[in-house]
Amino acid sequence: MRLKTNIVPVEDALGKVEALNGVTFDPNEAALALGVAPGKQMGVIAQEVEAVAPELVTNSAFAGYKTVKYVKLTALLIEAVKELSAKVKTLEAQLGNTKPTL
Repeated sequence: MRLKTNIVPVEDALGKVEALNGVTFDPNEAALALGVAPGKQMGVIAQEVEAVAPELVTNSAFAGYKTVKYVKLTALLIEAVKELSAKVKTLEAQLGNTKPTL
């Protein structure tokens, strides 16, 4: 906290996460030529992230390409989980905290 000012919780984190798609993919020839490791990868699409959280995307070292700051994505995911948790607690309260029978 000593290195931060204007601290504000992430707003509508769940909506932002819902706008993203976790994907698997194989790097194309252009990516391989840039040094991306071959083989199946997992991630998100930088342009989708940029549309909802531009502070999580930066220009890559290669001109014309973008990259996601995956470490920073954690804050968005934490707030989305908290939003979901609040919704679950509300629903549980509405249902009287009944547990489903198996």
